[in-house]
Amino acid sequence: MTKLNLASKTSIFLLVICFSTGLGVGWTSYLSSKASIETLTFERLTAIQSAKSNEVQRYFEQIGHQLQTLSANPTTIAALSDFSQAYAGLENTESDGELAFRNGPLHQFYQTEFLLELDPSGTSTAQWLTTQADALIPKSSGGVYLQHHYVATNPHPSDAKDLLFRADQDLSAYGPAHARYHGFFQRFAKKFSYYDIFLVDSKSGNIVYSVFQESDFGTSLLTGPYRNANIAQAFKLASNPSSPDATYFVDYQPYLPSHNAPAAFFASPIFQGEEQFGVLIFQIPVDQINNVMTGNQQWTEHGLGASGETYLIGQDFTLRNASRFFIENPDDYFQTLAALNYPKQKLILLERFGTSILTQEVETDSVLFALQGNSGAHIVDDYREVPVLSSYGPVTIGDQRWAVIAEIDTAEAFAPITSLELAISLSTFVIGLVIVGIGIRVSRSLTQPISALTKAALQVGNGVVIEPLDRSSNDELGELTTQFNQMAHNLHQQRLTIDKQTSENYQLLLNVLPEPIANRLKNGEVQIADAFPSVSVLFADIVGFTAMSRGEPPIAILRMLDELFGAFDRAAIDNGVEKIKTIGDSYMAVCGMPEPNSRHADQIAALAIAILQCLREFNERNDTNLSMRIGAHSGSVVAGVVGTSKYIYDLWGDTVNMASRMESTGIPDHFQVSEDFKNQLSEPFEIAFRGELQVKGIGPVNTYLISALPPTE
Repeated sequence: MTKLNLASKTSIFLLVICFSTGLGVGWTSYLSSKASIETLTFERLTAIQSAKSNEVQRYFEQIGHQLQTLSANPTTIAALSDFSQAYAGLENTESDGELAFRNGPLHQFYQTEFLLELDPSGTSTAQWLTTQADALIPKSSGGVYLQHHYVATNPHPSDAKDLLFRADQDLSAYGPAHARYHGFFQRFAKKFSYYDIFLVDSKSGNIVYSVFQESDFGTSLLTGPYRNANIAQAFKLASNPSSPDATYFVDYQPYLPSHNAPAAFFASPIFQGEEQFGVLIFQIPVDQINNVMTGNQQWTEHGLGASGETYLIGQDFTLRNASRFFIENPDDYFQTLAALNYPKQKLILLERFGTSILTQEVETDSVLFALQGNSGAHIVDDYREVPVLSSYGPVTIGDQRWAVIAEIDTAEAFAPITSLELAISLSTFVIGLVIVGIGIRVSRSLTQPISALTKAALQVGNGVVIEPLDRSSNDELGELTTQFNQMAHNLHQQRLTIDKQTSENYQLLLNVLPEPIANRLKNGEVQIADAFPSVSVLFADIVGFTAMSRGEPPIAILRMLDELFGAFDRAAIDNGVEKIKTIGDSYMAVCGMPEPNSRHADQIAALAIAILQCLREFNERNDTNLSMRIGAHSGSVVAGVVGTSKYIYDLWGDTVNMASRMESTGIPDHFQVSEDFKNQLSEPFEIAFRGELQVKGIGPVNTYLISALPPTE
């Protein structure tokens, strides 16, 4: 049997206490937090669901009030009277004219425009198109006449036929009536966002007026092709009203004249005196309801996060507004439904109509309870079979009861709980490790400080930077630990100070000496002097700078020289040239040392041309007119470090003197070189012979001018 020492027993005991306490506190906190978040989320969802219910209720109440007001308006009554009389007169249209209208443009409109828009795939046969056109064309002479002039031959596109106020060829009494009243109803429809407004004759059921002038215009809601549509149901309800100001609502269904877009209808009777002689019908689009329920697609801003949504469900268990998930990501939406074995035919309708309204079925517990008139909140699986927190309630529109649902995914709602659970687990684990560590430290409190001091002393002696040792007690051992920490800290600070000073000194050396020379000084060489058999030396001098600088503030002169020589320094670095020094407004540079370089003349020439370019740019920026003389010569030099307290790396020899003469005898804004320099060039620079000059101490010398960079390949 394995024996446990005191340190191990102490660690195990503390670990058991820690985990037991942590798990108990954590589980209690988890349950309490989950309950709180669930309550708060349900309260928020219920508030949103209630607000949406009120918005929907107010929207339809507003429609009812507008419908009542417009149906009793004298203009509406007069319009219905004039339209009905004009329509009745059209019933006596000559049969030959009706036949021409029916078989001419009207038949062509249905075959080549209306029916093809219903079948965008274009797979319908000619026979099917003919049969369907015959079935949809009005049977009455008046309906054929109106559709011919205001639908088939309407010059405006199918989505803007309401722009026609009077057909040019309409010589009947209908034309003036349409021109007189159309603007009134058109403005009303646009003002209150109605898809269409209809005036229907009570006796015949004929739609004698329509703002939008679709294929239902002029047909009879009693005997025509749309007698079984929901618009006909609305007409029939309003034809037997309980009172003159009664309104009747018929729920959304796909409406063929509007290319099967979802449409609902509100209807109200129109009375002339005590007698009802017509019905006013509003076609309600889904857009307004959709905007209300989706909050104009601002779900996050309305407190629904990344997965929440609100939606309406009709008594047929289909959506009355678009699903958030369909709007945001249709592809994922289709894949989700397909994975749930959603009926393929309904998926086809979803894709064809481009909306989940009337095509997506939702038959969850929340919907069932709400359609029964109940309100509440619970966790259910939604129509995606995803667990959600759901708040539900009913809303009544006319004789229809809809379900208003507000939901959010449990994964999102309980995300803070998941984070809390992870945090509790991690904290319990970490605390356990800490307590085990404390147990081990307590059991080793006598030996560990001495071992730590011994190990730390060895490390400090080897130059290793250590973290301060913990003082484990207030006795002599603790005081020794404190003093040791202070000693180690002092040694480390001294080492940092020495390293910093050494680095700063080295950077100062690099500012005045080439890096190889600085490294040689750093490594202990005292006297540095070298002979270089072949280098190129450049001198540049600003012409007239002394005269120009008279009267200028010292800081201005300094800034100009700093800007100009700074540009020269960058050009020297770019061309691999070593700057030696500047004296006043003169600039000296060399190439080919301290590292030998066979192309030293080419690089000096490139630098000279770059210096002239920098000068031109400087003049343009500062509106000055400075010039420079530049000269160069190639040959041997002696270079070395001069000075002890203030170092300088300098050059000596005839090559330096000749380069200086090339500059001093040069032409402003030109680069003058000796024949030795020219002979060192390997690149095809543009070189012009200047002539023979008398150079002091040397005699006649051939000189040349270099004026351009070598041409590019």
